[in-house]
This record gives sequence, structure tokens and C-alpha cells, in this order.
Amino acid sequence: MTTTVNPTDPVLTKQLLTPSDVVALIPGLKLKLLAEWRYKRTGPRFYKVGRIILYPFDDLEAWFEGLEGGNGLRDDD
Repeated sequence: MTTTVNPTDPVLTKQLLTPSDVVALIPGLKLKLLAEWRYKRTGPRFYKVGRIILYPFDDLEAWFEGLEGGNGLRDDD
């Protein structure tokens, strides 16, 4: 699947995922590690609306494809 991330696209027209959705898509990923990545700003791009965290699917996919070669999915940084 090929997608193009265009920062000028309105966010609300994108498919948005919750942290639980993201963890369900990536085997072995835990909510705690995803939260650490948000804190360190090393994980996928996200939006925060009040206490709600949302990940645009296209941005998550682009970030994940950038991990090719095994860099990034570790919690022992």
C-alpha cells in the first residue's frame, strides 16, 4: 500500500487512531512504550485534544516504513 503524507491536508479528513488502535496494529508494541515515545518525541506524529491522543493513519504508516532495517521499536533506549 502506498500513501502520501501531505501536511496541507485537513487533519479531520484523515483516518485517526487512538493509542489502543496503534498498539493493536503493531505486534509487540505496548501502550507504555508508545507513551514514552510521545514524551520523548521520537515516535509517530500525533495530535492531542485535551486528554485525547490521536494518530493519523497515513503519518503512522510513513513513520513505520521509515523504521525499515530494525531501528526504533525498542524500549531499552
